[in-house]
Amino acid sequence: MARLEVILLAAAIFIFAFAGVFASLGYSGNDAIAHHYMTEGEWSDSSCGGCHFTVADHVDTNTHIQRDIDEWDPLTNFDIETEGEEEWLELYGAYHPGGGALEEYGVDVDCMVCHEQYGMYDFEARAMKFSEGDFENANEAAMIDANAAVQKDNIRKFTYFSNAVTPLPLLLLFHDTVNGAPTKESCSDNCHVANVPTTAVMWSAPDYEEFDVHAEVECAECHEISHSSLFVKSDVEDIHELEAETRSCDDAECHAGISHGPIADAHLEAVECETCHIPALPGGELPAGTTLESFDWSNGERVDSYKMDTIKPVVAWSNGVGEDELRIPDEKDDPDVKLAPFNVVTGIWWDEGVNPEVAEAPDTSKESGDAIPVAHVKAADADQDGAVTVEEMRSYDGNADGEADYPNAVLRTVDLHYRLSHNIAGSEVGMADPLECADCHGSTATAIDWEVIGYDSDPAETDPPTDFTTKTIGVTIPGAKPPEVEREPAF
Repeated sequence: MARLEVILLAAAIFIFAFAGVFASLGYSGNDAIAHHYMTEGEWSDSSCGGCHFTVADHVDTNTHIQRDIDEWDPLTNFDIETEGEEEWLELYGAYHPGGGALEEYGVDVDCMVCHEQYGMYDFEARAMKFSEGDFENANEAAMIDANAAVQKDNIRKFTYFSNAVTPLPLLLLFHDTVNGAPTKESCSDNCHVANVPTTAVMWSAPDYEEFDVHAEVECAECHEISHSSLFVKSDVEDIHELEAETRSCDDAECHAGISHGPIADAHLEAVECETCHIPALPGGELPAGTTLESFDWSNGERVDSYKMDTIKPVVAWSNGVGEDELRIPDEKDDPDVKLAPFNVVTGIWWDEGVNPEVAEAPDTSKESGDAIPVAHVKAADADQDGAVTVEEMRSYDGNADGEADYPNAVLRTVDLHYRLSHNIAGSEVGMADPLECADCHGSTATAIDWEVIGYDSDPAETDPPTDFTTKTIGVTIPGAKPPEVEREPAF
């Protein structure tokens, strides 16, 4: 009996000692736990660290947080040296979760931009604060409605009270209903709506399940960008290499073992699955944007044109986009290339022309080159007619030193290829059925331009010609239940 009392006393001391760390919970209690319940409108790098001891490591190795804000892209054509970091934050800061380069502007990591579970995160309110230059209050503005909802929730109130005595069990029990893994909506509706104009993805549409067989799959199930747990650190040499860590179609937990027959399966050595499973994309007005046909910076302001009809993806070779490279396809004989589907958007912008490869082939070089800042392009319009000519750009003297700033300027017109990975079609989902043999081979082929991808002609061409319309592609799923055969009753 005495031994039992000692055990109980020791357990009580442990519970109350542990509770002392997280005591007085509620609206004015321990910050680390209170933030878990969003009572103060903030769930940050510092507050998460109260329990997630490796959160600092997660912040340091997360590609979303450690993104390079000075990385140039032709679509935005933003020159951070000329226009400044604060201007970048006002325009694009809302698409950044905070921390990293934003830390010096008072923007801590806003964990809730991905982890809030009530669907009440106000992305627009956060974006408004950024556009106004009120960076320090941006994260708080996004959580006003969510905070009110949680504070009125009876289950959370009970949890606040009970955690004063037994903090950890109840915290773990209710944690994920408030702050769980990122949902598809938090990825698509907050930040990745920016992909709609280039890839025509439909993930923000209420009827998304009609366009993609993976509509019910959470993004984090395939995109495992960086890993962090409560106690285990994740040591990563190069965080930017992690962006490629996405599950493949034949992953053990996805479609491993599925066969389309020996001929179709043999194509997987040179053809990505998406090539056949993204046969078409929607054009016109889409939820969250309209797909671009082109964007033109030639006169100092972006002018866009749009694809209003159904889009047929372009098939081209690719082994990924390298650092400081434009989105231009690889060649057939390049190492590790596969055929993949792309949406092509034509981009036009001015370049200094000092890179030899760009100067020689401005429209086809993969080099990102040296884009001329938009403000300088606009100022180069000497006659103020709204059209910047080569002569005007090459004679522009912005610093008035008597020397032209860009004597070798060239106007680049580049067909940028945006890789497609979503809107995956199946037999009953998608804008069209997945491609069959006759879509790529024979006289009926329209899906591939064989000469453009490096062939003299269709490699499956025969004499006499093969009728590929008679050939079908089936699917065999390992362990699948055999199809039921209807029979007439015996009596």
